[in-house]
Amino acid sequence: MSSAADASGFRATTSSVLWIALIQSAVVFVVAALWQQRWGTIVDTSWLITEAERVLNGERLYVDVIDNNPPFSIWLFLPAIVASRWAGIAPEIGMYLYTCLAVIVGLGLAAMIVRRAGFAENHALLRLLPLFVALFMIFPGNAFTERDHVGTVLFLPLLALMALRADTTRRVAPGIALIVGAGLCGSILVLVKAYYVVAYIVPALYVAWRRRNPWLLLAPENCIIGTIGVVYVALVFLLTPEFMRDLLPQVVNVYMKTGDPFRVALSYGPIYLLIVLLFRMVAPKAPVTPLCAVTLLASLAAVAPLVYQGKGWPYHAFAAISLAFVAVLCRAAASSGWRYNRETLGRAALCVIVVAFAWLPFLPTQKPAAAFVAAVKAASKEEPTLGVIGSDIAAAHPLSRMVGARFLSANNGDWFGALAFVLAQEASTKGELADAAGLQKQSDAYLDTKYAEFASHNYDLIVVQQDEPLWTDHVLGQPRFAALLSDYHPIAKDERFTVYGRSVPAGQSSNAQ
Repeated sequence: MSSAADASGFRATTSSVLWIALIQSAVVFVVAALWQQRWGTIVDTSWLITEAERVLNGERLYVDVIDNNPPFSIWLFLPAIVASRWAGIAPEIGMYLYTCLAVIVGLGLAAMIVRRAGFAENHALLRLLPLFVALFMIFPGNAFTERDHVGTVLFLPLLALMALRADTTRRVAPGIALIVGAGLCGSILVLVKAYYVVAYIVPALYVAWRRRNPWLLLAPENCIIGTIGVVYVALVFLLTPEFMRDLLPQVVNVYMKTGDPFRVALSYGPIYLLIVLLFRMVAPKAPVTPLCAVTLLASLAAVAPLVYQGKGWPYHAFAAISLAFVAVLCRAAASSGWRYNRETLGRAALCVIVVAFAWLPFLPTQKPAAAFVAAVKAASKEEPTLGVIGSDIAAAHPLSRMVGARFLSANNGDWFGALAFVLAQEASTKGELADAAGLQKQSDAYLDTKYAEFASHNYDLIVVQQDEPLWTDHVLGQPRFAALLSDYHPIAKDERFTVYGRSVPAGQSSNAQ
């Protein structure tokens, strides 16, 4: 009778903790919605929305609309755009809700697997649920809605399943539904960027080693991910052959040559080492459970894509940093209990310092200032067309959507022409004349296409990136582009970009339709 009463009391306590955690998590979602106004719709997401809309309107990906990423980047977000159209809401709102759904699915499915596994730290993990929600709803900042952000949170169920399989103290069958769910969700991160396969392979090898069973490398969820990968590659060749034939060589020969892995390692190394130190100090006497181990290993492996890409953009670091914090939370949950004393306060202070330091790269915003947007709107007609001279995607996105402009260019910016031009200059300086000539030829061909596009569309607005004088001076130094821009006058300017509007003949209203 006593045992029954104890069990009933435990269930009541668990139910109470669950409701408190859910209410706290709901508050985090509300705070996140307000906090995200700082960034609005981020640059990459704004372009993906425009890109998706144009594809849904009948334009061809990699022909009429160019992206330097494989097609899964747009396929991942197409459902959000379709659902937004069906619901009659702005696609920006649809993308935000879609990302919130990804967070709920990722954390929810991971929680179901962890509950099924019956880990010793489960009760503490439940109490920490609001912190997990905050990690993927508030912490991302300028990486929110990025493919890396969505892929990382959906990667959590697979890591939870790996931890279940690595646990040598119990043998629990996960169930086919959880296996399929974890496999499907886990494949997203690898499909987003093939680099992230290392974040999947390393913990999988750990599971096989811990269980002394190499056949676990062929676990059903691993087979699902492998099958999806093979099918995806086949679909890329079948549905978008232009990417493999035209875009991939450009990405390899130009885009991938502009990174600086050493600089990225120096930039993010101190941040990451601090989080690893926090993992060690947050609960020094707690065991490194399978849940801690697989998550930390996945995080360590995710550092490799960050450094390899060599760009250093915050969203490239999100997987490594966020998974490291997940490992820290799991380690804290594995502790036998925290007591309110000086030692605990010291660890809490360390946590705050490390989180604040790691948060810094995710805080800057590229959202155009309200006054800048208002000036462009005031000086342009309804639904103007907008072109861009500048390599940064932020030159026209999200500005074009914020002012209600139509972005007709195939490219989101001049990244290819500008990078080829810069690489040609560098090769020439090094005496690599053949490479310099080839790269310059590619840049010139890009500009020929760009001029034909400008002449064809006769843009109402042109955004010029003023903090990139090497490329801008090269473009506007050509008589054909200088003559073209002579028909425009500046209407708005901020720290990085100047927007030019078409000059209006005397006696004609600037807002004429």
